[in-house]
Amino acid sequence: MKPAILALVFVALALIARAQETPARPLLELHPGEHYFRSEGRPAFVLGRNPVGMKPKEYDDHFRHAAAAGERFMRIHFTFTPPNEKAGEIDPGMLQSWDAILDAAEQHGLAVLPVLGIWANWNDGSNKETWHTWDKNPFNAARGGPAKRPAELFEDTPCRQLWLQRLETFVRRWSHRRVIVGWEIFSELNLVTGATEERAVEFTERAAAVIRAADPWQRPITASQAGIREWPKLLRSTALDFIEIHPYTDGAFGGRLDDLILSTVRARLAKYGKPVLIGESGLNSQPPRGTLDVAPRAEVGIRHAIWAAMVSGAMNGRALWWQDGYDQFEKADLCRHYHLAAATAAAFVRGVDYTGFAPVPCDMPDALKGAVIGNDKTRIGWFRVARCVPPDWPTNRVSDQTVTLDAPGNIWQAEFFDPETGKALGEARLATRDRRIRVVLPGFQESVAFRLRQLR
Repeated sequence: MKPAILALVFVALALIARAQETPARPLLELHPGEHYFRSEGRPAFVLGRNPVGMKPKEYDDHFRHAAAAGERFMRIHFTFTPPNEKAGEIDPGMLQSWDAILDAAEQHGLAVLPVLGIWANWNDGSNKETWHTWDKNPFNAARGGPAKRPAELFEDTPCRQLWLQRLETFVRRWSHRRVIVGWEIFSELNLVTGATEERAVEFTERAAAVIRAADPWQRPITASQAGIREWPKLLRSTALDFIEIHPYTDGAFGGRLDDLILSTVRARLAKYGKPVLIGESGLNSQPPRGTLDVAPRAEVGIRHAIWAAMVSGAMNGRALWWQDGYDQFEKADLCRHYHLAAATAAAFVRGVDYTGFAPVPCDMPDALKGAVIGNDKTRIGWFRVARCVPPDWPTNRVSDQTVTLDAPGNIWQAEFFDPETGKALGEARLATRDRRIRVVLPGFQESVAFRLRQLR
């Protein structure tokens, strides 16, 4: 073989080898400086779930339903420890199951945020928490582990070192997978027995350094607190590329999850300037029986929350816990009829470029609640009847309602939709005056949404 041809062969082989070593781009990506995941090359609002389970089969219907509804995002806890697992190790059979779950998610086009640590495993129940499994944790000295107290995870101890090695094993094993959208170090840090903000920040920063050293794609990193609790040092830390919230009304906001989401997301955006993810949510954080989650018209409140998330500035929506998680996998069947809860919202935002989207100032009458978000070319708005609130979510048809919002340019095209059915409710051409648009809403029963597009 001639030297020139031989050289070309070597170059080709080198390129093939490099391609095999380099992972494909993730299904969803978060670019620095942006507040939304990129899907198919542009920022987008994504919808998704919190499925739970230990066996791949348990996810089949969930993934199928999510994909069919137009959802793109799954937050999955990879935290279960079988009884025979030792501290720092990962049961091979469990690891194979999780690999199969990731395979299935990718086959359905669903990006996954792995949760790699959870508070219940590090809570001893001394503060009367509902769930605590420290007694079953292989890191517990009573089970042959290195830690006498849960808080040793947050200290410079052999316990933490072993846990970080376990974390690194997950990241190195899965870093080549395009299904992985990022890494959640730990769910609800503040519920670890003995946790303090300073200890949690130091732990999170150490863990983030391990992940960044192990992940060639430098995917974004987060960690969460329970509810909407706020540790400012943690949220400002460079360890977190995006902020996560877990909004549950639990009696606050009169059970209005939509209002809680709008208020919390916008406050976090303004205060910290980082993207905000709704990690999990619901009408109540407790098991559904006896809560608003099983009220006869709870679906209305959940629908409002999903559409409110879309105009809040959050990266994502839905993220239900009981409806999509344990209630389904434990076959309690208390929270039903949610397979298509986000389908109309997913269809509404399909193809919408969220580049530069930010909250838009808006004036509305007392009869309405809602918000608007957008950029200089596009505006999205959602409004509901103000009196449509828990526990009964009563509705009445309203008409002749007007909202006024900031907008550049001269002429905008408006399209109106019914969030419940997804059906179009008409169109209008609107003129700006003093950089403001007056939008007359069509008559509606429960809520209404619109898309505005600048024509000139």
